Formats: sequence, structure tokens, C-alpha cells
Amino acid sequence: MTYSLLHLSIQVLVVGVLISIVIYIFNSWIKHRERSWMFILKQDNNKALAPLRISAYERIIVMLERSTPQAMVMRLSPTASNAAYLHLDLSKALREEFEHNISLQMYVSDECWNKVKRAREETNELYKVAFTRVKANSPASEFAREILHLEAAVGNSAIREAILAVRSEMGRYF
Repeated sequence: MTYSLLHLSIQVLVVGVLISIVIYIFNSWIKHRERSWMFILKQDNNKALAPLRISAYERIIVMLERSTPQAMVMRLSPTASNAAYLHLDLSKALREEFEHNISLQMYVSDECWNKVKRAREETNELYKVAFTRVKANSPASEFAREILHLEAAVGNSAIREAILAVRSEMGRYF
């Protein structure tokens, strides 16, 4: 009787171990398949996002180029009647350019986007400093000359740094 009980216990134990091994192997196989599916999904996702990211990098570069003081002064100076109006137009155009492209931040790193924001802030600060050097009712052309003179004197390295950061990041991925 004890022999049959011992024999039965060993059989149950062996079956339990075999079932445990089968469950372990099955779970390992499921995890492996899940990782494979995730890899395939990521690969497909990257293929779908690549054109969007390239387009975002291009649009950021265009935004930064359009936001240079020289480009903005040339674009807006003829329409302004005096320095105060030109200052308002420049600040508004810079803000709108940035707001129009704000969704692009989801395609670039935080570091890169922070450089883009810094470029906008420094450009706006350059306008403010130039505006303090002229009278509000001065001709717009005088304010425009002051902006260009100030930019030539101190430079606007933030825009160049942002452009280089965008190009560098794009080069890492593509």
C-alpha cells in the first residue's frame, strides 16, 4: 500500500513538474512572440514617422531662417509707418511664426526644441534692445537700420545654434 502511494505521489510530482515546464516554455514563447510583434510595430511606426520627422526638421529650419532679424525686417519694414508699428509687427510676426510651427516640437528632442525657443527669445530681445535706441515715432527705416546694426554687432548666434542643432539631430537619425 505504501509502495503504491509512494508510486502515485512520484507520478503526480512528475506530471506536476512536466506541466510546470510546459507552462514555463509556453510563457517564454509568448514573451518572445510579443517582443517580436513589438519590434515589428516599432519598425513600421518608424517607417511611417520618418517622412513626418524629416518634414518637421525642414519646417523648423525654414521657420528659423524666416525668423532672422534680417529676413523679418526686409519682409515687414516696407509696410510699417514708424518704429513703434514696425516693432509691433516684428514681435507679432515672430510670435505667429513660432505658434504656427509649435506642433513640430513633438518630432524633435527637448534639447533641440529648447534651442529653437531660445532663438526666438533672443531675437525678440534684440528687437526690444534696438527699439530702446530709437524714438517710437522715428521712421521704420531707422528702426530697421538699428536692428541690422545691432545684429551685426552682437550677432544672433541662437538662431545659428538652433539650425545646427536641428541639422545635427537630423543627421543622427537619417
